[in-house]
Amino acid sequence: MEKVDLAFVHQIVHHRQQDGHKKTFGHVLVVAGSLGKVGAGILCARAALHAGCGLVTACIPEEGIGSLLAQNPEIMYRNEADLSLLDLSVYDAIAFGPGIGFSLQAKRNLEYVLHHFTGPIVFDADALTLLGSFETFMEKLTQNHILTPHPGEFTRLQGMPFQTEKKEGQCLDFVHKYPVQLVLKGAPSLVTDAAGNQYENTSGNDGMATAGSGDVLTGILASLCAQGYSTREAVLTGMYIHGLSGDLMVQKKSKASLVASDLILGLGDIRLLD
Repeated sequence: MEKVDLAFVHQIVHHRQQDGHKKTFGHVLVVAGSLGKVGAGILCARAALHAGCGLVTACIPEEGIGSLLAQNPEIMYRNEADLSLLDLSVYDAIAFGPGIGFSLQAKRNLEYVLHHFTGPIVFDADALTLLGSFETFMEKLTQNHILTPHPGEFTRLQGMPFQTEKKEGQCLDFVHKYPVQLVLKGAPSLVTDAAGNQYENTSGNDGMATAGSGDVLTGILASLCAQGYSTREAVLTGMYIHGLSGDLMVQKKSKASLVASDLILGLGDIRLLD
């Protein structure tokens, strides 16, 4: 199993085009948030923007728009509940799932993106539970899809108890059945790509075990996909950068006080992608 460290990431990062413009660096659609969980969508959208993509549109409930724009007025927004009303072809990548809940409309939106968007999609949080509830959805998964479960979500996805001592084998079994890019979040996080290769992340710390940390990761991964990274490259690079941001931030504040918004701030000190 390979270790994902700074030297590893240096081999796969793409440097920014000096003559690029905002469309060069891609457009991410963030589909996230529901009543009481709008913050998940805001964190995800802000992380996507600060990870380097040129444009971000957040499809979040109306109650979150004011807060989103107060923090990042650069982010565009939509608040249609029904994704079939949107032209998905204008987006380069989609982040789908943080805080969306389990309503009938959330299920319909998941089905819609699976059938009508051929670009990269990062599925996280509530989307993973919805995916695991419908085998017809699971059968639509491809190597262009990134799944980022924690152990509890992975249990529901694979339909059997998660066993720490067998996690490598369980992840391999999963991608053999569903050829996705799989990020099993933990300490350390484990990546299993669609070809069955496995990688262990070396960045990050226990201060990152806080609400919203996964939403930030989802935004980073979608951002990298929109910038032209393959889903495999995006997973390996984004996972390391996410952890590195946490490591940089705990040099400035305590682990106990670290919150997910700090991880977005920490991205500004990382020049790997420049």
